[in-house]
Amino acid sequence: MPIPAQYDYSTDGGNPTGETYTPVRWARSFVTWTGANGDTIPLTGDIACAVEPAGIGITWGPAGLGMPSYDLKADQLPNMDGGLFRSVRATTRDITIPIAIRGVDRESATHLHNRLLRALNPHSGPGWITITEGDGIARHLECYYVSGAEGAETQDNAGFRHIKYPLVLRAMDPYWYSNAERQYDWHLSQGAAKPFLSNSDYPGFFPLRISSTAFSPDGLVDVFNDSSVEAWPVWSCVGAATGLSLENITTGQAFRMQDEYTIPATRTMVVDTRPGVKTVVQDGANLWPQMKADSALWSLQPGKNRLKVTAGGVNLNTLIRLHYVPRYLSYVGG
Repeated sequence: MPIPAQYDYSTDGGNPTGETYTPVRWARSFVTWTGANGDTIPLTGDIACAVEPAGIGITWGPAGLGMPSYDLKADQLPNMDGGLFRSVRATTRDITIPIAIRGVDRESATHLHNRLLRALNPHSGPGWITITEGDGIARHLECYYVSGAEGAETQDNAGFRHIKYPLVLRAMDPYWYSNAERQYDWHLSQGAAKPFLSNSDYPGFFPLRISSTAFSPDGLVDVFNDSSVEAWPVWSCVGAATGLSLENITTGQAFRMQDEYTIPATRTMVVDTRPGVKTVVQDGANLWPQMKADSALWSLQPGKNRLKVTAGGVNLNTLIRLHYVPRYLSYVGG
């Protein structure tokens, strides 16, 4: 892995005379697999048995942890060189994690192996690969097990107390997700937007970064999406609120309910814009018929997004909450 460095420039008469690099102390990356059965298994254990007598560890050669692969569409130009670009999309991502399982005896090695196999079972659903870098920033990727654990009883790959093989996992969504959720609130208040961290241990698992703003005078707030790509918010709207409008001024898109539709007091409407979900529900009831025809379940673009939330008939109990999870190109952010 590359060594992060601090740059120290010295000058003589305004001209650089050289630069020095001071290596930064950097803890080892920590990797876990969380299966659909809820079992979280460390994959960066002490397979050399220098500290612990047994464990599962990653060996040399992980692949597919960086940028996703892309599918480019283009039209070939008649009687001319090259083509005309049309579109690009990220494809599903395959990653390879070579692992070694080592036990103090045959029984402990078999126990570790069977525990991992149960957590990998794709019939139970997808699992999460989570990588925490030395700076404490964690990213996770939802994957299905594809192959690798079939095993090979060769001298190098298996023994009485150890087994090695490359796990191949496939992510349908190729982007890495932050373990820190972002959250913004709108309510009946004149308070200015003041971001703060609700957890001093940020980034832990889903701490909240919150900014509060008012329905009046404008209901405007700048949301900074620190993702590498667009992020898809989930809205929780607690009534009373009539003719709710959620607008992204930066992109020019808006989600609007019918002018006469009122979210009842103490009831919650959930607008989920995430791909593969795309729902507008209240207590299980579908509210698509109550949306205006020109509504869009819009995303947050990378960087600053100016949002506007408006509604009539609000009171002190009314709360409109936006929350989303940033997405990244690689496990180190990207």
